[in-house]
Amino acid sequence: MKINILDIINSNLATNIEDGVNVFNAIKEIKPDSLILSFEGIKRISTAFLNESIGQYALIYNNLNINNFVFPEDKPMFKFKVEDIIENALLGDQYDELVDNMIVSL
Repeated sequence: MKINILDIINSNLATNIEDGVNVFNAIKEIKPDSLILSFEGIKRISTAFLNESIGQYALIYNNLNINNFVFPEDKPMFKFKVEDIIENALLGDQYDELVDNMIVSL
């Protein structure tokens, strides 16, 4: 099933937490092997949005990869941001520990 983020948030700015929650709620019941999530028409994304949508989804299914997404050709950084969010979500406590250690070292 292909879901376009633009259709859910009604904006080309995927930047706020509430929109991320709305996307998560729209996709949470769809298994990863059936989901194609499209960023077509989106101009900007934020980490907060991605954490609340893609990050939460990755935590539930613990099985998500970049093949589940369609990115605008003129936005190559979207792919890298999504990959980072998935990787960090799947690291879970390990990621939290890395962040804590980094903060302590400052």
